[in-house]
Amino acid sequence: MTGDCAAVGQAGPDASGSSPGPRSPRRRRHRASLARRTADAIGQAVAEVLENEAVAARRGLIQQLDPRVKLVTLVGFAVVASLLRSPWALALWLALTWALAVLSRLSLASFLRKVWSTAGLYAVLVALPAATAWVTPGPVWAAIGPVSFSLPGARTALTLVLRVVASAGFALLVVWTTRWSDLLAALSAWRVPDVIVGTLAMTQKQIVSLLRTVEQLHLARESRTLDPAAAAQERAWVVDRMAFVVQKSMKTADDVYDAMVARGYTGAMHSLVQLRLTRRDGWWLTANAALAVSVWLLDRGVMAP
Repeated sequence: MTGDCAAVGQAGPDASGSSPGPRSPRRRRHRASLARRTADAIGQAVAEVLENEAVAARRGLIQQLDPRVKLVTLVGFAVVASLLRSPWALALWLALTWALAVLSRLSLASFLRKVWSTAGLYAVLVALPAATAWVTPGPVWAAIGPVSFSLPGARTALTLVLRVVASAGFALLVVWTTRWSDLLAALSAWRVPDVIVGTLAMTQKQIVSLLRTVEQLHLARESRTLDPAAAAQERAWVVDRMAFVVQKSMKTADDVYDAMVARGYTGAMHSLVQLRLTRRDGWWLTANAALAVSVWLLDRGVMAP
């Protein structure tokens, strides 16, 4: 009787005489729920916002400049990028953003990902039709099926993409290497209307707060869910939460404004940040002005017949 029970509990030898090993139970791999994926994405977004403060505190090249000088440099670089016509000069201008990112102790891979996944992708989508022979006639440079790309069109599209990416790169450098409070103080110093400065200040704070709220909503649903819900139920829940977040944001905005008015807010944005120009800022402006003029003259030399 004992032997029979043992035989039932153990696997017998196969036809070749060898005894098979124990079978491991199969584990079902469940895909992460929508709530889990959304919470992770929101948490990553909040982490990137907080990372900007850490990056701005580093002892890099651009971090040590006055925020007002950074804004002037950004406007100057954008104007120069709009004046350049040669792809080679624009490529040199784009390489300058990479060098500044490295000198500012930024992750070059992260910098390129942020620029190309937003402004770069948008510029490519907008400039791609201009590269076709239908829009810009000329000698055919390449053909993909019925679509032909002309050489003048490809040059025009490349110029547009490089111009947009270079301008976006300089803007990202300024925002990424400057504390938000310092940037708002610089905008106020350059006489930007208080309405715009106040809107930017409150928007940044409310975005972080609402992101945290949405993250907590999704984590709460994830912790109370045993089995994954159907796709239709997930979409219905997301739509309902979106309406809740919109209502909460409007109520929060009204409450914050009422609290500010009760404390004496009259529309003027005051800052405790003390901005001070140094000799380093003067050398920075001089060097960048000389570089901008040199690249502009080089561009005109390249474009000359």
